[in-house]
Amino acid sequence: MTRTEFFMRLAVAVYRIDGAYDRFAKGGGVKANTMWLLYALNDGKRHTQRQICDEWYFPRSTVNTLIKECEGEGYLTLHRVEGERREMEIRLTERGKAFAERVLAPVYGAEEELFRGYFSARPCAFLEELEAFGEEMERVFAAREGKKEV
Repeated sequence: MTRTEFFMRLAVAVYRIDGAYDRFAKGGGVKANTMWLLYALNDGKRHTQRQICDEWYFPRSTVNTLIKECEGEGYLTLHRVEGERREMEIRLTERGKAFAERVLAPVYGAEEELFRGYFSARPCAFLEELEAFGEEMERVFAAREGKKEV
C-alpha cells in the first residue's frame, strides 16, 4: 500500500465515522456541532470553553456561537472560573441535561451495540493505537506547519 492509498483510506474511514454521528444529529434535529458540544458536556465533568476547544479541536468562534445558541435556549449557563480573568465554565441546566439525553440517547444506544458487538471480540488495543497515531500525527503535522517543500 502506498502513502496515498493509506491516507485516502484513513480519511474515508474517519469521515464515514463522522457521517454516522451526523445522521444522529440530524435525527435529533440539531446541528452536528451542537450534538458534539452536548456530547462533551454530558459526561458529568467540569468543562471550560478553552478545554472544549483544546480537546475537541473546535475553533473558539464555533464554541462561542454554539454556547450562545444553547444559552439562549436555556440549555446551559456560564460561570466564571475562579482565578481566571476570562475563562468560563459551561454547565448544562436541567433543561439542557434533558435535551442532551433526548438527542444523545440514540447515539449512546448505537455505541453500546458497537461496544458489546464489534469490540467484544477485539482488544482495546485498537483505541490505544488510534490515540497514539493521532498524537504522532499531530506532532508531525505541527512540526511541519509553515514549512513548504520545494
